[in-house]
Amino acid sequence: MPGNRRKKIKPLWKTARILLVLAVAMSAIQYLENGRVTWPGDLYERISTSVSDYPARPSAGWRKATEGLGKLGAQREGQPVPAFDLSGRVVKIMDGDSLSLLDAANRQHTIRLYGIDTPEWDQPHGERAKKALARLVDGRNVGVVKVDTDTFNRTVGTVFVGDTNVNLAMIEAGHAWWFARYAPYERHLAAAEEDAREQRLGLWSTGDPVPPWQWRRNQRR
Repeated sequence: MPGNRRKKIKPLWKTARILLVLAVAMSAIQYLENGRVTWPGDLYERISTSVSDYPARPSAGWRKATEGLGKLGAQREGQPVPAFDLSGRVVKIMDGDSLSLLDAANRQHTIRLYGIDTPEWDQPHGERAKKALARLVDGRNVGVVKVDTDTFNRTVGTVFVGDTNVNLAMIEAGHAWWFARYAPYERHLAAAEEDAREQRLGLWSTGDPVPPWQWRRNQRR
């Protein structure tokens, strides 16, 4: 081991010695030409400028990463409408935020609409939310952008009819809450809920409705 360390140290020492000789030579040449040595400061300034300018460059890594995340977010939100992971005809509406569709291979899939939560069937506005979803999708061909699979083995995703984002439409019409717990970064859903609240649409037309997650907790007590 000591022998190996000596072998590694020798090349490093040689490199350092060469750099030192070059630095002395550059200093001597600059002093003879200009009467002073300025190259170390010039070099430092160039390096500092290069580093400070990096974030503003179009090729900066952080910028590329941010743009990539933006594209993923836009796809999830349907801007523009993305390629679908699943498509088929809606054959059943379970409630305001879940449905079943039949794909081209005649397989049935249960879909839970991502990022929204609608009133339970035995909760005020529950039946209206179910009917609202039925008006949008029942018997129609839809596309689904899959986000996850939940504990009930349902596909969690954003549903589209043509270029209409159904998840967003349910919130915009006041039939659903933004499900912040499971979709904390979907700010378009948050903004849609705020607009529906201000306009007192749907479930917001009567007082202060109980969120379905709170309703479910109360029922378990």
